Amino acid sequence: MKHLNQKIVTYLSKKTGLSPLTIKKNISLLRRRHSSCTSNAVAHIYAQSINLSVLQKLDKEDKASLPHFELETKKLIIKTKKLRTKPKIMQLIRYDTNDPFIKGHINEINMAYTCSCYTCANILARKIIENLIIDILRAKYPQKTKAHTELYYNTSQRRYKDFGIILDSLYKKRTEFDLDDKKLVERLISKARALKEDANDKTHSWFYLVKSKKEIDELEIQTIIDLIIRLESNLGIRIT
Repeated sequence: MKHLNQKIVTYLSKKTGLSPLTIKKNISLLRRRHSSCTSNAVAHIYAQSINLSVLQKLDKEDKASLPHFELETKKLIIKTKKLRTKPKIMQLIRYDTNDPFIKGHINEINMAYTCSCYTCANILARKIIENLIIDILRAKYPQKTKAHTELYYNTSQRRYKDFGIILDSLYKKRTEFDLDDKKLVERLISKARALKEDANDKTHSWFYLVKSKKEIDELEIQTIIDLIIRLESNLGIRIT
């Protein structure tokens, strides 16, 4: 059996003012509760109970026998998971609507813009604006006649016409709007055509990527949306 280190006894005696015999007796009594520990390890437990330490005087065997030795001698580094906070959404498009499908597209383009997915935002902007303009044509020219429907829909092929043709249809019909709305239509078509051409390049080629926020901002997408909102309001066909 490993004997108690006399240097530990002497050290504790000096620090406490107790006699070496008393120190040994106290350690011996404490060892009954720590039978799996070496005498020196028990001496360390005793020292801790009086706010002292003899850890530096223990060898590997002594330290290994200490209960929860690692927890007592090392600072615990508690790793806490950082709570993920949702990014503040940047509003590329502001368009109030109760339509869940339109709202879903608006939310998605704003999220793409927030996350710097600018090519995605560019293509989504074209889709949103194209469909809003189709909604204007559909409301202004109800599907009562084939001529009205053909403004935006190819009835023989059963599919919507190309965005460029839809813009041409609205432009040609501008004279059927009152003076202020005619100017609105002309301004809207001018802005939307620039977006259409830009989005066409991004859609049909690998070599076009929108890499900066500035490229998106220069398209003035919200200006186009604002023109659409004003036109809807003036015509009494606000789509919600």
